[in-house]
Amino acid sequence: MANGLRWISTAYDLGYTFTLCEGIGPRDLLVRMGAEPHHVHELSDDVVAELRMRPEDGHLSDLDFLDREDESLVARLTAAGFLSHPGVLVRAGAVPGWAYAIESITSRAPDHLAALSQGTRAYTVFRSVNGEHEVGYAVDGRVLAYYEPGVRHSADADERRVPGFAYTGEEPPDAAFLRFLESAHGIRVPWADFQAPLPTAAFA
Repeated sequence: MANGLRWISTAYDLGYTFTLCEGIGPRDLLVRMGAEPHHVHELSDDVVAELRMRPEDGHLSDLDFLDREDESLVARLTAAGFLSHPGVLVRAGAVPGWAYAIESITSRAPDHLAALSQGTRAYTVFRSVNGEHEVGYAVDGRVLAYYEPGVRHSADADERRVPGFAYTGEEPPDAAFLRFLESAHGIRVPWADFQAPLPTAAFA
């Protein structure tokens, strides 16, 4: 896997949301999305995938990563919502100057884009399982742009675009936006770092 950002667009067949916030930490990012600080736990990508794939009628014994005899851990993960089939799981990490968040399938971050950008700026890109694409940009608590690249908009809406991002149609919109973030801000999220345990929050 490459160590830029574009690998993200090929890693999530069922869709994803990727979000960047400048000048804050991963835990702060999750709190701005609505997480309780004491409910944030460090989980690996494999563990999150296991939680997501657990069937609705599944039991704790289905979770290979969980030591059920560790009653303290089970209690903490239960209180944080990880073991009750959460609707959204968000992992957050850091690169120099930025925090990032990744959601597989879901798109909680766009609804919190204003809060994410308080006192700073934030970018987000979403791709659905059906191939719908949306990108967004917010500064200091104001969402300045949120739209589907490549779709015609009114003249007024055309002014509400992500500064510096021009979609040419030569590649999927999400891949183009990730390329833009790489080149405009020098953002690199190494694949190996992403697989390691990262601050994670569960949302009902």
